[in-house]
Amino acid sequence: MIGKPATDTPPSRLGLYVPFGLLAVAIVVHAIYWVLMSGQIHQSAQAWIEDRIEAGYAINYSAMTVRGYPFRFTLHLSDNEVAAPADAGGWRIAVDHATASAQFYNLNHWIVGLNERVVLDTAVKGEPAQYELLSEQARFSLITRNGVTRQIGAEITALQVQALSGPQPLASAIERVAMTGRITETGEFLSGIIVEGLRFDDSRLDNPLQAAFGDTVQLYQLDSVLTEFDTLSLAGDPLAWTRADGRLIIRQTRLDWGPAALTGSGEVALDRQIRPAGRLSVVVSDPESLITALEDARLVYDEQGAALRLAAMMAPRRDDGIALPFLLQDGGLFLGPARIGDLGALD
Repeated sequence: MIGKPATDTPPSRLGLYVPFGLLAVAIVVHAIYWVLMSGQIHQSAQAWIEDRIEAGYAINYSAMTVRGYPFRFTLHLSDNEVAAPADAGGWRIAVDHATASAQFYNLNHWIVGLNERVVLDTAVKGEPAQYELLSEQARFSLITRNGVTRQIGAEITALQVQALSGPQPLASAIERVAMTGRITETGEFLSGIIVEGLRFDDSRLDNPLQAAFGDTVQLYQLDSVLTEFDTLSLAGDPLAWTRADGRLIIRQTRLDWGPAALTGSGEVALDRQIRPAGRLSVVVSDPESLITALEDARLVYDEQGAALRLAAMMAPRRDDGIALPFLLQDGGLFLGPARIGDLGALD
């Protein structure tokens, strides 16, 4: 028997090569994009530095490079020094290495990182002072839209502050501090801060205060809204902000410091003399322990302590403690009708 000649053609191998070819093209296109964008990022960083120098800042660095291929752009600066002009505070900061990173697909979100040692030169009461800041991690987040920063964030862990010259800082160490801020479409600035393990320097904390409350604040937390932020940031004038009906709305705050276990909320503005004015509601978990600590620290006299105990007895009770209403008015701090302190004008 004679068989029929085969008429079917062998399958093409083109289908096997196409995916690899497309992958190679994508790699080449991405590489070209990365090279072009890295050059643009380098030029933009130099242009920004030149603008700051023209504004009076002194900025020096030994090297600037862009790395991170293929997944991100990371701008590296080495041996950095930045000094502000006198009208901006006159401070100076020095850091060995600084980086700014963004994913290649989102150049509107940058993460800035500083190495573990930063040296800060500033002035305290008109006298020069220098501080060394050591941390395990210091990162800052910037989100922009149309060239304008709309959201910021920061996280610093295991921070230690040491005076190289000048007075010791009030706080010598912080276990962790995290901050966020966001500008809404209506011009409000939403912010939050959490501070854990803030330890005061022994030389700066009064002994009675330290004996009563201890040298470490276990937790401080603040969630707030600043209205009319655009007016305040553009004008830089608290009176203009006040005339625009600017307010600081404290949605929630918390303080855990020894016997002081407090939470609160309220609203604060400024009067025509730039003095705080508003209302605060403070919830005290253990009023007797707090009042006793205030008396031991001589922050209140026995008569004032008795008045506070009476106010605590008459204050409405909640599951988490008693609620005390505070009023800020006419340069004074009032607990109910009693004036318990003075509040000066903001500098």
